[in-house]
Amino acid sequence: MRTILLAYAMLALAACGGEPAKPAEPAAEAPAADAGSGAMDAAMQAADAADDANTAETPDGYMFHTDTTKVEAVHLPAGAWTVTPLDASQIEVVSAADETMADGTVHHVVKMKPLVRDVIAKVTFERREGTDAAAAPVETRTINFMIH
Repeated sequence: MRTILLAYAMLALAACGGEPAKPAEPAAEAPAADAGSGAMDAAMQAADAADDANTAETPDGYMFHTDTTKVEAVHLPAGAWTVTPLDASQIEVVSAADETMADGTVHHVVKMKPLVRDVIAKVTFERREGTDAAAAPVETRTINFMIH
């Protein structure tokens, strides 16, 4: 039995080129998480950069990745929009105006300022025909802001 095991060991050693096995490379250490800071990881930073560069219309259900140092721009079709945060202590409207984009289209751009960290602020945008705020909305979008 020992002869068989010795033979297998010699075959295995020959298959490896006679070199002793090298220890495995240590895994790269993950950056330490900043517990409770709400800092964005690389994936969240990439998502944040993408929504900062975006000038397309913001679709219903969209999620902004942001923090309290930024002002985010929601792009909507031109028209009369009512903006209602679910919790006004989490996010506020800074400005709202029709703006012409680089391609010539006109968007109603609503600038939103996050106020607190570690929440997902929900904001409802309702478009009405004309300026009657009591009229039923013809379009509603709910946009989310993940505030880090």
